[in-house]
Amino acid sequence: MTSQVLQFVELSVQDRKAAKAFDKLGRGDQVEVRVRRKSGRNQVFTLPPKAAALLETALDHLLQGERVAILAEDKELSPNHAADILGISRPLVVHRMDLGDLPFRYVGKHRRTKLKDVLALKSRIDAQRATMEAVAEDLGRRHGVSGTKKSRSVGRSSNRASKPRDVDQLVLGTINAPYRRKINSTDLVARLTSREWQNWIAHVVTFFTEVRPELVLQFARLHAIPVRDLVAAYHAMTSATGETNPTLERAFERLA
Repeated sequence: MTSQVLQFVELSVQDRKAAKAFDKLGRGDQVEVRVRRKSGRNQVFTLPPKAAALLETALDHLLQGERVAILAEDKELSPNHAADILGISRPLVVHRMDLGDLPFRYVGKHRRTKLKDVLALKSRIDAQRATMEAVAEDLGRRHGVSGTKKSRSVGRSSNRASKPRDVDQLVLGTINAPYRRKINSTDLVARLTSREWQNWIAHVVTFFTEVRPELVLQFARLHAIPVRDLVAAYHAMTSATGETNPTLERAFERLA
C-alpha cells in the first residue's frame, strides 16, 4: 500500500485563477472554516493559530502551482518516497541506509524509514550542498577558465553551470569525450559511491583529473554524494592509478 503514503495535492491553473490569495496572517488574526453540510446546515469553527499557519503555508504553495503533501513525522516511507523528498535516486537512499545515515527497519523484505529521519538527513544534505557550493564558487573565482590538468577539458567544463542538467552535460561531456564507451550520470554516481570501478576506471580517472574541481563538487552536490564517499573514491583512484589532482585535494581539505 506504499503508493498511498505520499498523496500530493495540486490545483489546476483554472482553480488557481479562481482562488483568491489572502493577505499574510498577522498577530491576533483568526481563521474560521465554514462547512456547508449536505443538509444545508452551516457549521463554522475557528482554527487554532498553529493549524491556521499550516493552512496558510499550504495554500501559498498550492497557489504557486506546487504540489503539497502533509505527513506525520513518524510516518514510515519507502526508499522511493524518501528519494522523492531528498531529491536523490533510490539507490543513493539505500546506500545512505547502509552507511547508517538513514535509520530504517524491515517490514517483511521491504525497507521503511521514518519521515522525521528523512527530514533530518535532508537537513544534513542541504548543509553539505551549501558548503560544496561555496567551495565550488570560490574555486571558480580563483581559477577562472584554467585550473584543470589539461586544456582539452576547459571548453567543456566551464564554471558557468548551475542547473543539474547543465552540470551533468558538462561533466559527462568531458568524461566521455576520449572514450568510445559512454557513462551516464546514474552509473557515475554508482561507481563513485560503491568504488566498484569494473570497466569504468578510465572514466573515473577523467572525472577526478580532467573535470574542473568546482564542477566535481557541483556534480557531487547535485547528486547528494556524501563528501566521505567522494574523498574515498578519489583516494581509491589515486591508489589504483597514481593519478592526482592537487587542486581538488585542497578543496577536499576545506570540506573536511
